[in-house]
Amino acid sequence: MNKLWKKFDQYTQTCYSNMAHGISDISVWNAGFNLLQEIISDGRSGNPDFAKELYLLDDETDYSHDVQGWLEDYLDELDMHEMYPELESVCRKLLKLFEWKEEYPSEIRFLLALALGNQGRTEESRRYCEDWESDEKDNPLAAAALIYAKIREKDFQGAEEVVRRYITGDTVCTEDNDVIFTAALCLYRENGNKDMEKKMDDALEQYDKKLGEYMMEMEEEDFDFLDDELPFN
Repeated sequence: MNKLWKKFDQYTQTCYSNMAHGISDISVWNAGFNLLQEIISDGRSGNPDFAKELYLLDDETDYSHDVQGWLEDYLDELDMHEMYPELESVCRKLLKLFEWKEEYPSEIRFLLALALGNQGRTEESRRYCEDWESDEKDNPLAAAALIYAKIREKDFQGAEEVVRRYITGDTVCTEDNDVIFTAALCLYRENGNKDMEKKMDDALEQYDKKLGEYMMEMEEEDFDFLDDELPFN
């Protein structure tokens, strides 16, 4: 197992080195993912409970390999390079590899819906999103995915019905629902509703402004803390 992890680390180092030097080589990422599946299979052959949840891959290895961070970057690479069949395959494999009882795979399901839609399988994507949103009406990523799926089918009325279930006149854009506002902005750009497009854009801009102010306050607090720790002024 240690040899496999060492090899995995070599793959991840090559992945990030390539990124730093502007080299695009998805084959290295693919090899790393295939090896990760081998590590999981090998671990479960000796212990069926090995890494039942994704986060346990890091937890059980004292966070030596940052598996979750690397997987997020891998999915981003597939998305960025518009490798949608590969993205679909990886998402489906991840959904099957783990139980997802303690951490829910919303981001992976969102990417799966995107991958289906961008392969031209718009009806399949929409039905997937409808089932997902129906099961999880409090999940903003499910709602956003359904909005995008309906936009792809040019069902602007259906997309707006979803938007109105989550965004009313007094709904404030926050960290919890900004993905829905972003999807709504896309809808109103597509259907030509300039008034609602501006309303969504203003709400997102206000959210970004508040987020920026919050981050600045956090940075100032960090600097104040460091000043307090200094042995001299």
